[in-house]
Order: sequence, then C-alpha cells, then structure tokens
Amino acid sequence: MSLAGTLGKVAIGMIAARGIGKMMGGNSAASGGLGGLLGSVLGGSGSSAGNLLSGLMGGGSQQAGGLGSILSGMMGGGQQAAGQSMGGLGGLLDSLAGGSSAGGGLGALLNQALAGAPADEIQATPDQEKEAEIMLRAMICAAKADGEIDAEEQRKLTEHLGDVSPEELELVRREMTSQTSLEDLIADVPKGLEQQVYLMSLLAIDLDSRAEAEYLDKLAKGLGISPQQANAIHEKLGVPTLYS
Repeated sequence: MSLAGTLGKVAIGMIAARGIGKMMGGNSAASGGLGGLLGSVLGGSGSSAGNLLSGLMGGGSQQAGGLGSILSGMMGGGQQAAGQSMGGLGGLLDSLAGGSSAGGGLGALLNQALAGAPADEIQATPDQEKEAEIMLRAMICAAKADGEIDAEEQRKLTEHLGDVSPEELELVRREMTSQTSLEDLIADVPKGLEQQVYLMSLLAIDLDSRAEAEYLDKLAKGLGISPQQANAIHEKLGVPTLYS
C-alpha cells in the first residue's frame, strides 16, 4: 500500500463526498449572509475576513477556473482536462514546498494517484510516505472541522474512494474515528510542509460554516502561515480569500 496513492484516492473521495455538491451546486440560499458570518468569526466588520465562499455558491465565471478546473478533471471531465488539472494540483503542492526537503516531488506522485495509476507504480520514498500520511491526516481532520464525521458521511466518503485495498479502507476509517486534535496535527507537521498541509486541508472543507472558518484560521496561525500566505493559497485554488 502506498500512502501517496491513498492520499490521491482520499482527495478525490473527500472532495466528492463533502465539497462537490456545494462547490458546483449553486446553493444560493446558503450563500446569503455567509460573508457576514465569516467576518464575525475572524474579527468583526468590514476590515476583517468575510469574502470566503461568497463566489463559490453563485456559479459565476470566477468558479470556472482554479478549483473548478481541478474538480472537473477529478470528476471525469475527459482525459485531457483531467491531465491538465491533476498537473495543476500536483504542481501547486510542490510549489508550496519549503526550503527543506519536505514535500519535494510529492505532487508528482499525487498526480499519478489522481490519474488512476496502480499502487505498485507509485514509487514513493520513505520521507514522501511520511509526508503523504501527514497530509492524509490533515484532510480527514479538516473534514471533521464542523463536528464528527457521522456514519452517513463515512458511507459517502468510502463510496467515493473507488478501488481501494482493505488496508487503505481501514486506514481511512481509523483516521475518521480517531480523536486526534488540531493541536496534535499541527505539532506533527514537519518544517517546510506547512503550506502544503493548509492546501490539502482547504480541499477537504465545505467552507460553509462558522466552525470551518475558525478551523482554517486556527490552522493557519498554528502553522505560522500569515494571512497573506493563506490568501495566496486560496487564490491558487481559485476560491475567495479568508482574510481581507
């Protein structure tokens, strides 16, 4: 079992199960007042955060690029489109690597996994496997930002995982029911992997609740990510920024 391969499967499954309906479905009722909600979470009125998700729910032209392109490739938008968007996601991941060896080349392995490469073709180094494990934990921890992943959410996620081994399925289920806290996760993130962990966490979140906005803020602060760096990651994915 390759954890880099498992990470790719979980990325697709998590986005499909938790994010794709709201990101692509145009839930306009949910978008009303959302900016005010998130603004109150992170500091008050107009000068604070409040833009997060305001563009995701409306189905406007901004949604056509960035995360929308990545998701369309993941969800079957054709081989050429998928290749382009997978390359974009893997490239984004590696572009955020710090000055150390952490994260080096993991994006290419993630691309292979997202493109459906067999597990035995994904050749990860021990360090890359550790990095993939951290990001796998980060995605599942982020998915629990608005509470526990209940039985129905677990069922939806595992349905979207596709062809996984019993070992991979057990790993995902174990992480979904673990009591690992955000503080525990932050303490385990290696130097140089902070922004990549934030990126993968962002992919796993619905981005439509107070708890999730607070989670992203705490994650960024705990990892030492500045508001400008966090906003840049949101912009790379084509989603509205957290801080203003």
